[in-house]
Amino acid sequence: MFHRFLIFSGLAAAVNLVTGYILYAGLGLVEGWQYALAVAIGFLAGMGVSFVLNRRYTFEPSGRLTRSEAIDFFAVSVGGLAITTTLAENLRGHLPAIDPHLPPEALAHITAVGLTAIYSFFAHKYVSFRRGRRSDATPRTPDERP
Repeated sequence: MFHRFLIFSGLAAAVNLVTGYILYAGLGLVEGWQYALAVAIGFLAGMGVSFVLNRRYTFEPSGRLTRSEAIDFFAVSVGGLAITTTLAENLRGHLPAIDPHLPPEALAHITAVGLTAIYSFFAHKYVSFRRGRRSDATPRTPDERP
């Protein structure tokens, strides 16, 4: 299961990194809050890809409504967004240059995404796609009250 998560989350991470790179390297969003915004937008783009692929191919069906899974996935991902953005911002300028063509923002972003993957796997496994009670999987009719 973890290997599938890495593959599909890797694809989502690629969407994340390419989107972020276009914003900070292509459009020049590198000053102050702009860099954090570029990383956050990249993360959100990757999050959509990750939900679809991991829900379909990585985790066993939870028996819960897609809406419930999506809400939990979003909440877990917001935690991941906070971790990724904070790490990227704090690592930027503190990592050694490994390639003159790789800006420090990109290296910090890649490192942050990689570290956040560990948190994401366990959080999505035990929160987003956790097994539901049978009653969670049965849609309510409009007449039923919560």
